[in-house]
Amino acid sequence: MKQISWKKITGYLLTAGLVVGTVVGCGQQSESKAPAGETSGSDGAQEQVTLTFMRTGTPEVLHGIFDSIIADFEKEYPNIKIDMQDLGWSDAEKTLQVMASSKTLPDVMYHLPATIFDMADKGLIEDLSPYMDEELKNDMYPSLLEAGKYNGKQYLIPCGGTTLLYWYNTELFEQAGLDPDNPPATWKDFLEAAKVIDEKTDAAGFAMYGKPSGGETSFVFESLFASEIGGATWDGTSYTYEKPENKEAAINTLNFIKELTKYSQGSVEETGRFDIRTMLRDGHVGMALDAVNMANQIQEGLDSGKFKVAQLPAGSSGKSMSAVNIGGFFIPTNSEHKEEAWTFLRYLMNTENQKAHSTYGSIPILKSEAASYGTEDPYWNTIIKSVDESVPEGITPKTNALWLVTGEQLQLLMMDKQDAETTLNNIIEGHKEIYEE
Repeated sequence: MKQISWKKITGYLLTAGLVVGTVVGCGQQSESKAPAGETSGSDGAQEQVTLTFMRTGTPEVLHGIFDSIIADFEKEYPNIKIDMQDLGWSDAEKTLQVMASSKTLPDVMYHLPATIFDMADKGLIEDLSPYMDEELKNDMYPSLLEAGKYNGKQYLIPCGGTTLLYWYNTELFEQAGLDPDNPPATWKDFLEAAKVIDEKTDAAGFAMYGKPSGGETSFVFESLFASEIGGATWDGTSYTYEKPENKEAAINTLNFIKELTKYSQGSVEETGRFDIRTMLRDGHVGMALDAVNMANQIQEGLDSGKFKVAQLPAGSSGKSMSAVNIGGFFIPTNSEHKEEAWTFLRYLMNTENQKAHSTYGSIPILKSEAASYGTEDPYWNTIIKSVDESVPEGITPKTNALWLVTGEQLQLLMMDKQDAETTLNNIIEGHKEIYEE
């Protein structure tokens, strides 16, 4: 069985971005119901169709992969041409708004759920549930599939996902008298390890997110809470940590975060995702919680064994669980060629194309593809197990506002300006105001 290098499994999602550009071939829905790739004109010949496939913020390294996939697709479906467009992050949201208002969204797009679900609320996004057969549904990781749903409809097909893992420095573990081959598996042991590293080495025990924006701190809180209760953090309308019956579990999670901060890198309020990656890479901290694509910053250390990765420590539930974050493909309702658009979208999901994506960092959405990677790579096994045991992150059109509230309150908690119960109450109240807007 083949062994997969970290270069093939680092997370694509959090570095990918959305997919936007100039529109070609968009308008009102066609009345043609001919099978995709077999659309006929009035003379019986296949109708030539041009689909616009738009991507924003896609890593440069993936361009060649998409070029190859599109070339193969056009050979298999000669009547369908793909016009691939790119747009940078900085102008993406404004461009999306303009395109949505003028009904000139492309035929197939890549973006993140919050914006997609906002457009779905306005009737701009196609429900893809009728296009999906049972074989496809059964081959997709449930948490990834569910993360693409909103109000019970499948608006987004994930192209990959990322979970929260913990990464650690084996050299600092050894200096502190810890066994790097047996990393902490519970919150209690994890906290003790952070304390010992902090006391016995020149490094901090742990690197903690602190910036309230971007959703990083919310992602950590949701993931740790999932491990505490052994279940979902979102019930379709609100976060489960807002429920009275989960108050104790939520406070336990917040207290753990507060205790862990004692052994972190000092001031946390301005620390973001890329800051903690640098801290870990440079040996300034012993452990860090981060997404799969942490590997992009510490590749050399992973190859040498200086760094290793493990699932999140288990909470009171006895389970190690994480929230899962996704990005993916969708079809706007204004496309004139929905069947052809689905044909292309489905082609992007086939085994060979999933494999091509994985070469540069995509976690495959298909269980069949993940299984083909074998069992010899411990890192890959850790990631797959984490994805398999993950729960969808709560995403709505109001997610960014909800994340900001959570992040601001967590920051105050970690700065020791308020206790766990106050933090939880403030999060719940802040979220309530947003829900009611």
